Amino acid sequence: MLSASTEVPVTAATVEVIGEGRSGGTTTDDDGRFVLGPLPAGPTQLKIRHVGHVPAVRTVQVQGGETTRVTVALERDVVELSGLEITSRSEAAQASFPGATFTVDAAELEQGNPIGLQETLLSVPGVFGRADDGMGQTRMSISIRGLQSRRTQRVLVMEDGVPIQPAPYIFSPLYYNPPVERIEKTEIIKGSSSIRHGPQTMAGVINFVTGRPQRRTPGGELKVTGGSHRYGSVFAEVGGFGTADLRPQMQLLVKRGDGFRDNNDFFQLNGTAKLQYDLDDDQSLYLKANVDYEDMNATYHGLTPHSFETNPDFNPKDDDSYRILRGAFDAIYNHDYGGGLRSTTKFYGNVFDRPWWREENVFVRADDYEQNGAAAEPVPPTTPGDLVRVAATDVTDRDRAVAFGNERTFYVTGLEHSFDIDHSLFGRSASLETGARLHYERFEDNNKVSDDPEARDGVFFRGDRSNPPVTIVGRSRIYETQALALYGLEEIQVGLLTLSPGVRLELFSQSSTDRLDGNREVEETNVVPLPSLGANLDLGRYDLGGPLGDGQFNLFGGVHRGYTSPSSATFLTLGVNDPNREAAFDLQAEKSWNSELGLRGRTRLGEFQFTGFYTYVEDLVGGKTRFTQNLGVVQSYGLESSATLKGDAVAGILPTLDASYTFMQTEVVEGIVPSAVDGTPTDISGNELIAAPNHTATVGLTKTFSDLGLTLRSTLRYRGEFYTDLENLERTSNRGEVGPVPSHTVLDAGATYEYSDDVRLNLTVKNVTDNVYIGSRLHSNPRDKGASSNGGSTGILPGPRRQVNLSVQYDF
Repeated sequence: MLSASTEVPVTAATVEVIGEGRSGGTTTDDDGRFVLGPLPAGPTQLKIRHVGHVPAVRTVQVQGGETTRVTVALERDVVELSGLEITSRSEAAQASFPGATFTVDAAELEQGNPIGLQETLLSVPGVFGRADDGMGQTRMSISIRGLQSRRTQRVLVMEDGVPIQPAPYIFSPLYYNPPVERIEKTEIIKGSSSIRHGPQTMAGVINFVTGRPQRRTPGGELKVTGGSHRYGSVFAEVGGFGTADLRPQMQLLVKRGDGFRDNNDFFQLNGTAKLQYDLDDDQSLYLKANVDYEDMNATYHGLTPHSFETNPDFNPKDDDSYRILRGAFDAIYNHDYGGGLRSTTKFYGNVFDRPWWREENVFVRADDYEQNGAAAEPVPPTTPGDLVRVAATDVTDRDRAVAFGNERTFYVTGLEHSFDIDHSLFGRSASLETGARLHYERFEDNNKVSDDPEARDGVFFRGDRSNPPVTIVGRSRIYETQALALYGLEEIQVGLLTLSPGVRLELFSQSSTDRLDGNREVEETNVVPLPSLGANLDLGRYDLGGPLGDGQFNLFGGVHRGYTSPSSATFLTLGVNDPNREAAFDLQAEKSWNSELGLRGRTRLGEFQFTGFYTYVEDLVGGKTRFTQNLGVVQSYGLESSATLKGDAVAGILPTLDASYTFMQTEVVEGIVPSAVDGTPTDISGNELIAAPNHTATVGLTKTFSDLGLTLRSTLRYRGEFYTDLENLERTSNRGEVGPVPSHTVLDAGATYEYSDDVRLNLTVKNVTDNVYIGSRLHSNPRDKGASSNGGSTGILPGPRRQVNLSVQYDF
């Protein structure tokens, strides 16, 4: 596989067999080569796709019992659209990437037929996802190498190279995910190369890549999915109505489901418009606009052990409401000046409105609730025996607020300009990427209360301002960030060794204004240098003989500085608006040193990657533990491994095996937290971090029967036990807020059938055995024993249940 304009091998191009009664697919290796087979004799159509090239279809005459060779030259788009991807530029192979990287490609996404994006990341070594409420996985909770899985707070998440977190500097919890139906590829990087991106890159970077408009003739795709729990989605894409230089594309998604628990339904409407405009042979402009609306009966209502054991689907909160309205616009301009000089300019902006109203909880005795229902009497959280957490108004009328709303609105805009410069340094071949990014964000955080659980509005205070006293019962604050990031990443070729030194300089100013306290304002400015050094050593190509064939191996490694900017939670924890406090920021921002060393290789039989890592974090700040001072020092270290074994390279009957395994050990080197028993300071040195299992593993089998047009697959996922609090408490309670989360294993299975050139059917069964397991203990805080659904411990959340989906895709 070659690029027609440069005759350079095209790496990681997707090669798919199309046509009635035929199926199968693969990707090209570092030399642009691919192997398919065995295939039945006769004409076979291949569809070849690669980002930055025009898709091609080739007909190959397969001879029975013989090896058929074919050379395909892909036509490049006029100007390669840089900036959407982060793991490679043009045809640069991932083998030479100076750090651990992993890609989930289009074929894997299509075969897995996932419901949400978190599911697509669970097979990536070093990545851990913990269960949250809801089927759509809008609020993805992912950690990399043990660092803060709650709402993906230590990972920069992007779509097409643009950050999508609500306010990346001051509020990074991920309360929005692009729908998986729009995603063509997912990239994950964890090493020193993440230094060019930011902020929030302490643990790594996740980039969701969407397809760009490439059709030059009218056509599109229609995919309809239906399944259990009244799940359904319709995704439509059309394009090809412009010219060779002006290519539009439209996408529309409608999606709904009842969820895995009672009162857990959701609805989503997502629309995207794209335009690829090739201005001339050297310049291109890419425009994308997206609107997302979601309405969910989302809740923080966790279960007690009694509810989990007797009815894991239990959720009485029929009035909880979570809505999203997000509008975004991105523009990417590429200019190739020639002579090895290229530039990319990005503009991005979005508005994200997220009101979330939830009803208060109380505890009742299980036997009282089961016998008397709404007549059950609330009891203190220390009551012994079986308890049930229920909605407050379901059992009693109380003379106080029973509902509260977090009404949050975010405004984000940014402009980034970068250059790629091929040059020589001390007589060596080198490439420099350098750029600057201006970023602005505004976060309006309003917390109101109401006496009506069905209310979608409330009050900030009680009483008459003209006749004090007035009691403030809500919160209204505005946070703003203005940031400038300067970065440079050099690649120097020294024989077979590639060195990648880099640095990012973050300059940002943050402010907080309390609108309920005389508009009191505090402001802090930070200047943070973040250096990095990566390396990749090409160990050469070797003839391994037999089915292995040629083998190519690379040794890689690196070290970089990580940093987490102060968040809105930091402002609240410190009480920085308190005029009696001497220093606004005596709680220090988190800082880390991240290092890794790995080996990757590829042979005719498959590929592998092994990475050892060590992360040292200073001044850890912890979510629901409500620190008034920094925890101290923590470390995380372990081994990540992944491998693909192509069984048909040994014998045609054998399937392809994909496996990944992560061993990880986290440790508090020094730290003190208030005791869960009496609040006294407790030394937790030697304890493990929250939601950081020692062992996770995935094993998948895939087999394609080309003559039947059928592909079968199964995936087994194991997640080890993990702690839910920093004291590593082994005991549990009748409230469900404390104790470790046991290990569990989940089996998924599926089949894809190529009915014709244009029609494809996909059947998936998630959690085949309907394993009922604890997914997480949401907001675990052993010191908070109440039933609160507003920031306190909320108990057990079950993992996703069995889900059966059938999809029909029609390409036209």
